[in-house]
Amino acid sequence: IEEISRGCAGTGVIMSANNSLYCDPLRMFGTPEQNEEWLTPFASGEKLGCFALSEPSTGSDAGAQTTVATVDGDHYVLNGTKNWITNGPQADGAVVFAMTDKTKKNKGISAFLVAKGTPGFSTGKPEDKLGIRASGTCSLIFENCRIPKSSLLGKEGEGFKIAMKTLDGGRIGIGAQALGIA
Repeated sequence: IEEISRGCAGTGVIMSANNSLYCDPLRMFGTPEQNEEWLTPFASGEKLGCFALSEPSTGSDAGAQTTVATVDGDHYVLNGTKNWITNGPQADGAVVFAMTDKTKKNKGISAFLVAKGTPGFSTGKPEDKLGIRASGTCSLIFENCRIPKSSLLGKEGEGFKIAMKTLDGGRIGIGAQALGIA
């Protein structure tokens, strides 16, 4: 990441977000079946992933999530918006965090895998950023987005833990990017 960022900071961000924010939580918490479908093509560079935690009214306060996932038979239905999502416009898949039980606060957040093209999943207009413009950033919008229960990453209620562990690793990538840019 450091060497790539030395040549192009935008390319470093794209790669770092895919590797540390999308692939790493799958590596740590994905089932073998999820890893076959959701990790292998993303780790090989065939597909691109993103990490959807931040929201318009809560920023990066993960515990104040307003995006919800409700159970409907053998599916979850996602509703809400995520903002400032690196790789969002180009991503083939997303790790998305949503409340499954608001009464449990942080322990009521779960993580989900959502593919581009899933009905009810759309992207907002790409942000017109001042720098690192090669890296696309946008909102992800979920309107009655039905995903199979097999899209749950980890266990229900583990989303906050997954997000925090992922961000810890992601900070290493940000440090490598900064060294490369410097």
